[in-house]
Amino acid sequence: METSSETIVIQVNPKIGDIVESYLEHRNKDVDSLLDALDRGEFDQIRHLAHDLVGTGGSFGFEDMSLIGRSLESAAANKEIGEIKLLVGDLAEYLSNVKVVY
Repeated sequence: METSSETIVIQVNPKIGDIVESYLEHRNKDVDSLLDALDRGEFDQIRHLAHDLVGTGGSFGFEDMSLIGRSLESAAANKEIGEIKLLVGDLAEYLSNVKVVY
């Protein structure tokens, strides 16, 4: 999946603003966790984290995050180290470009 350096605007209900902000903070921490798991060769951990992205990303309106998660799940199942690195980079870039509006 290709990402760009353009701002990605996601509109969310203000009632869940605090939850969304916390959610995004945790996903940023997941980037480090994914890279650490890759360094240790823990592909099951990568699949688990990726599965969470798939399940939760769309729930909050982050469809592209779910797509990255699906690709990560597949890459982890096949132990595709290079692809995992690229996808984690895509996730990090996506997260850095997301702007939540209410």
